[in-house]
Amino acid sequence: MDADLIHQTAKAYALDPSEENLEAATLAALPLCYAIAARFSGRGIETEDLRQVAAVALVSALKGFDPHRGLRFTTYVTPSIIGTLRNHIRDKAQLVRSPRGLRERGIQMDRMTETLTQQLHREPYVQELADALGWDLQKVLDVQAMREKTQFTSFDAPDENGLMLFDKLGGEEAGYSSFESREDLKKAMRLLSDTERRLLVLRYRDRLSQQATAQKLSMTQMQVSRMERRVLTALRQEMTAK
Repeated sequence: MDADLIHQTAKAYALDPSEENLEAATLAALPLCYAIAARFSGRGIETEDLRQVAAVALVSALKGFDPHRGLRFTTYVTPSIIGTLRNHIRDKAQLVRSPRGLRERGIQMDRMTETLTQQLHREPYVQELADALGWDLQKVLDVQAMREKTQFTSFDAPDENGLMLFDKLGGEEAGYSSFESREDLKKAMRLLSDTERRLLVLRYRDRLSQQATAQKLSMTQMQVSRMERRVLTALRQEMTAK
């Protein structure tokens, strides 16, 4: 991927918007498109579909690029592609993740999880949850898998102070490098315990206050506050570790 070539061909098209220059600029930037699209894979949408969406965003950005503003094209186009891909994924997810049956099963599973957590003084194992619900193991796994596909992007929701999870980790919503950091966050979260991940879900997906989160987790507000600080510190350290 050659950022200088991408910028030069985009600039050439902006100064002379011919079909030939558009094709050259598009071909030069396609590797960037595909690299960004690849970061969104594994969310239930085909890679080729993601690539096409990214390419459409690229062409749109080329047609709106003004080199006289002094901005490099890669800096200009990356947030546009990321934003377009996010919107596409969210639109698709709304069609897939929210059928009434799935939502009802998710609520049912959450309630039983809370009940068992209080009884066992820990998060229940999947088999324990399945037995208590009267479901087979695969049904529990299917509901959990469907939720996980869409869970990470929903951490963009702000808490009661208007801060998002990525804000508290020192990230910014601009450019390709920050998107790399979001992928680092996704990997780092796999190191958390079930309770720690559930805390983040309640705080940043469901937008619950620390007090409401404490009630859900059968903890005190102070315990939630301490755990949240500890989790954010651990994630930040894992993301910045070399």
